[in-house]
Amino acid sequence: MSAQATGNQPEGNDRDEQLAPTTVSSSFRLLWPLVVGLGFGRAGLIVASYGSYNSTDEGIFTDGAMLVALCVLAVFFVIITVGKVTIKKRATNLIMRVGIALEALTLAGLAALDLTGNGDPALQFALSSLCTLVSSVTIYYWLRRARGTGTIVAAVFVFSALILSEVEIYLCSLLPCAAGNFVAAALVLVQYPCMLWARHRTQPHDIVSASQSSDYFGFTKTMIQSKQFLAATAIGIGFLSIVIGLLRGYPDGQAIAFAPVTRAAYGLLTVGISGAIIALVLGKRQRVLTVGIFIVMELLACLALIAYAAFPDMLDIGAVFTTTLNALMVAFTWYIIIAFMSYGWRDPYYYAIAGWLVWLGCRAVARVALMEFYNVSANDVLMNAMMGALIVVSTQVVLVQFLNIARREAREHEDQAARQESVLVKIMGLDEHESLADMRQASMQHNAEEMGKQFLLSEREMEVLALYALGYTQKRVAEELYITPGTAHAHIKRIYAKTGLHSRQEILDYMQQYTS
Repeated sequence: MSAQATGNQPEGNDRDEQLAPTTVSSSFRLLWPLVVGLGFGRAGLIVASYGSYNSTDEGIFTDGAMLVALCVLAVFFVIITVGKVTIKKRATNLIMRVGIALEALTLAGLAALDLTGNGDPALQFALSSLCTLVSSVTIYYWLRRARGTGTIVAAVFVFSALILSEVEIYLCSLLPCAAGNFVAAALVLVQYPCMLWARHRTQPHDIVSASQSSDYFGFTKTMIQSKQFLAATAIGIGFLSIVIGLLRGYPDGQAIAFAPVTRAAYGLLTVGISGAIIALVLGKRQRVLTVGIFIVMELLACLALIAYAAFPDMLDIGAVFTTTLNALMVAFTWYIIIAFMSYGWRDPYYYAIAGWLVWLGCRAVARVALMEFYNVSANDVLMNAMMGALIVVSTQVVLVQFLNIARREAREHEDQAARQESVLVKIMGLDEHESLADMRQASMQHNAEEMGKQFLLSEREMEVLALYALGYTQKRVAEELYITPGTAHAHIKRIYAKTGLHSRQEILDYMQQYTS
């Protein structure tokens, strides 16, 4: 994968090293379509299934609906994994359009239920589950568009979207339930113009910004070490998600209602920390989104537990820290998913769904387990001790993972075994391509897309160009794309006419000089 494709620059690139944060910041206006789209997509989910965070969640309509959505997503995950499916651009756009429509309809349906006084729990649960599923799909689309970016661009994108969504969610929380749902539904539809807006602007991976050497997007270290960082982070997210699931329902698994003051405090704390992270990343503080983010989240978990114990009659005080922790985990998971999409060879939806299964799956299962366990042993002191122990365990797991990475780096030049891929790395789809041919095909597809932008090729012509440049005969190109040989021949003639090139070798030479 080329440096241009991933949004990363080689070590020692003077352009990156001399790039000032102000220069980078001036390019971030190009991210607005993605920020608005992701922010409104996420807000629709929170308003519908989380009750605009008037409490830590909506109980079964939150975690129960999430488990249903995760079961459906898991089926697609298996299909993508076993079938090694790659979802084409046209299918991606179609899925997104349908997802936006269904998200808006479910929000309007929930609003209608509230207005009519129809309190059918089964229907409300079905709508909540559907909204959770389709909202996840819309979020995946915006994360997918950001793949290949660098450290700074990805961080500014996800945390800006989090801030925007929190503002919308808070405003909806001030409205009656039905009105909030209708407002959220209207803003969800704004994703349609955002899709068109994003297509006609510079793509995120084309924004020049330095990738930090000690971060997930940095390629200045060995490729295997970058993968180990990602694998370690996935493990850390899983363990910390269990803690979040327990804290959101302290101590008995039920949702904790906010008072107006604590609801505002949660929103301000989330926006403040997110803004601080953006500022630190722009200031090129390299450890903000590696060690730093975990320290902040673990600290919030500890503060939540202390507040629960100190104010047992005002649990919403501890819920301020819990819900802030939950929101930061959302943005951090988005950030990591973009990194996985940029590094892994599988389809981007593979990594998006995997992130949901790890993060939200662990959280939802922990929450359900808490409710069952508390029914057996209604002991608040025991629950507090168990949650404290889990915070310590999650911290140690992350620490051990990062220490192991440091040890492997130290042994890297002495021990050849340190270069072997771990089972976890392979499961995550971060291992080397199964063959050099697979890697070459992915690179050629990128090159064809770049030429398509330059010469205004159609999507089908870019697909034909990628296969033709790989050395496929016209007959095999036709077989791969399920078209007739005559149609493949016509596409190739149009490619030659549009590009002004005259042979396969000239195409390869052009790709090597101008796209790789």
